[in-house]
Amino acid sequence: MGVRRGRPVLRTRLAAVLVGIPLALGAGACQSLSVEEEARLAVYRENSQHYYDRGDYARALHQADSALALDPDATSVRLVKGFCLLKLGSLAGNPVVIDKALDEFEAIVRTNAGEDDFRVYLGLGSAHLARALSFENTIDRIESRLTSEFLPTDGRADEQGRLDAAREERLDHLQQSETALRRVLSFELQKNNAFALVDLVLVLHSLGGREVEAKETAEHALSMLDENNVVTANSLQRNAALSPIQRLDLENRIEMNQEKERQLRDLVATIDLSLGNVRGFLEQMQLLEARGLMAEVQYYNRAQVHEDMGLFAQAADDLEQYLRLRARRLDYEQDDMAPATFARIEALRGRIGAQPGR
Repeated sequence: MGVRRGRPVLRTRLAAVLVGIPLALGAGACQSLSVEEEARLAVYRENSQHYYDRGDYARALHQADSALALDPDATSVRLVKGFCLLKLGSLAGNPVVIDKALDEFEAIVRTNAGEDDFRVYLGLGSAHLARALSFENTIDRIESRLTSEFLPTDGRADEQGRLDAAREERLDHLQQSETALRRVLSFELQKNNAFALVDLVLVLHSLGGREVEAKETAEHALSMLDENNVVTANSLQRNAALSPIQRLDLENRIEMNQEKERQLRDLVATIDLSLGNVRGFLEQMQLLEARGLMAEVQYYNRAQVHEDMGLFAQAADDLEQYLRLRARRLDYEQDDMAPATFARIEALRGRIGAQPGR
């Protein structure tokens, strides 16, 4: 584990990004249904939206399937189902489920049912991005096997073929993701859509060679998040008539925006570091720390940068904070990083005393 100078760790970024997207597209029922069936359909549709908003994607998916059993062409429900599959597949790292999400969004586009709805293209772009990221582990494993001296010549050729195919599929999904996300941003009222901007930043960086564009897009997205948080915070403070559910929804929106800010600033920092802008990296880390958004990986990565700069005291402090955060979720006996990190801290403290002038 070290400073991520190449591909960033993006595999879990969908875990919190999509909650809160309003998915209901209408409540029209199939004309052939009985009054009782229409009532059941309305309940299933409402439940699927409710469970999705609460983050219970398994139940939301079950309710969506129940609704689609009554009306297979209910676009609003198919959209909920697509996002549920995307969330479940991304959280589990399951490409088969992500492919099912892709199928749902692509089917809606093919029937022109969602031609004028940005959420269909947002789902499509996010699903293609998730699918591209699912190839990261495959590519890493194949590259590792190719470094083995014991791999036979014919086996090496087979592995290289699999590697080339995985890279090609990853690139194709990234390109399709960019196309769909730019379609979202082409809608007049969605040109500042934070969800699409965040995903587009990740796509641009993953494509490689487009770091400047990715950084500019990230900075634009960060400004949109700041504006959204100000509006949301004002709504919380000034509206005493909010119900507990409404207040919880607004608080969740701020929390989600903070998670997106952490992802974006970490990515901007990674880009700065890859371009040799160490000062820019440290500025982003300082902003995250000031906002209380530093996570384990940020402390670990900043420790490496501080150590490379000869700032051993700061590096040791970062590693100590890294261990404190890990201790909140892991016992010492379960933390395989703890012994080596403690040893590294001691070594850094020792180097402080050995520095000239001390």
